[in-house]
Amino acid sequence: MRQKLKQCPFWVFWLICSLLYALVFNSIDFHDNPFSGFRGFVALFMQASVVALSGAGIIGLMSVNRYVFSLSFPILIILSSALGYFRLTVGVFLTPAVIDLMFVNDMNTWATLFSFKLVFILLFSAAVSIFIVIYRWRFVKSGNMIVWTAVFTGIVLMPVCINRFKAPVIARMPYCFYFAFAEYFQNKKEIAVQRTAFDNVPVMPGSVSPDVIVILGESLRADHLGINGYPRPTTPNISADTAIVSYPHMYSKDYFTHESVPHIITRADSINPDLKWEEPSFITVFKKAGYQTSWISNQDMSPAYVYFMKEADALDMVREGFSPYSFNKHLDLDLLPYISDKLEQKGQPQLIVVHSIGSHWYYNAHYPDSLAVFKPEADSRVISDMTHEKIVNSYDNTIVATDDFISKVKRLLHDRNAILIYISDHGEALGEDGNYLHAADFPQLHYPACFFWYSQKYVATFPEKISNLRNNSMLPWTTDMVFHTVIDAADISTPVLMKHNSAMTRLSPTKVPDPKKH
Repeated sequence: MRQKLKQCPFWVFWLICSLLYALVFNSIDFHDNPFSGFRGFVALFMQASVVALSGAGIIGLMSVNRYVFSLSFPILIILSSALGYFRLTVGVFLTPAVIDLMFVNDMNTWATLFSFKLVFILLFSAAVSIFIVIYRWRFVKSGNMIVWTAVFTGIVLMPVCINRFKAPVIARMPYCFYFAFAEYFQNKKEIAVQRTAFDNVPVMPGSVSPDVIVILGESLRADHLGINGYPRPTTPNISADTAIVSYPHMYSKDYFTHESVPHIITRADSINPDLKWEEPSFITVFKKAGYQTSWISNQDMSPAYVYFMKEADALDMVREGFSPYSFNKHLDLDLLPYISDKLEQKGQPQLIVVHSIGSHWYYNAHYPDSLAVFKPEADSRVISDMTHEKIVNSYDNTIVATDDFISKVKRLLHDRNAILIYISDHGEALGEDGNYLHAADFPQLHYPACFFWYSQKYVATFPEKISNLRNNSMLPWTTDMVFHTVIDAADISTPVLMKHNSAMTRLSPTKVPDPKKH
């Protein structure tokens, strides 16, 4: 009788372990998620429940077999404790960029990450997990392994097979331990691909090689720029600068980052869209022309464009642990020291590609409080929990922040022979037909912001290019033009440059086409 009282049904043991894991570790992933109102709480609770249920499936698969549980459960708890610690202390998620750092850091760097608190947490976690393993061996009845394995496998596969659940689940514990490493190795595979299309292509630099800064924006739609006629003052600095040339009718076929960025920086076009997966970008052309090339990123690595990031001579990841599920301040202003450092290097002209965070959701995280011009602001990560006014106000505040960022980059370039090219990857839906963000193909996503800035030394060196740039500004361009315009802006001669597709050389027709008739 006494022995029977000590026995714990398998399902009870699994349920308790799963609840404890969710309360300790999944709550860490959700602790800084902003919400307001009852609907916001319910939406957040439902997402956390899906994450918790998915994690429960993994714990269930571990615990069906005592031997598997004895080995895997302590490892899971120790890894989750370490990640939870860094998540709370420095806001780092497990991402491919963080994994990359794990392999390149030396022992001295690793030593700086350890503290007495972290060591204590890891030892305590190990002790607790070992106690649970012993309890599993001594006091838990074995369940029907076949039935339970089938049930838990179904739970584990649920977020992988259902797209609506996949993104938030795989970015969080415990799924992130697999998917982050899977993406890391996919990145390594993409980097190793040999793209030889330009190997034998002649490249000739011009007599004068200007510095070229290409800023890849994020989710910034053209019609919300004050310089393009938007009634709100979202671009006070840009609008006041006569050296800014905006292209308000730019069209992008692609409507999310993983497709649009490779299209923008390669020769890919509507006729040959697959070139973005087969050829290098304009970075290789600049390297062959004697440029020092750099990629400075305020976003994480992605298999879609990691090849191009590594294509540059230097790669700076400003925030290695970036995740779209982080809601702390994450500003493009943090990129300025990296840009300044590159410009201070002597000996070669500079090509600097800057991948900004721009107007990515959650908007409030991407502008400083001092630039919160439009109020009331968004106060929840749950779209349905807020008014349209709050969402648009916060979105427009991100544009004010981009305007401020651009003005500071221009100061770094003011006394140089330099040109700055800004092109957003896509636009953003802001309530049209009830649609928000860029989760699907909405019309507003196809019109990204695009503008140019040039220094006085640049226009003095290339007056004809600037004249053409201004004359062509009202044409309905597509992002096919960026590759060719960037190369032409540097006055590089090469057969891969199609001058008729460059804003620097093409002349405007007498009648400007209707941009809506793309």
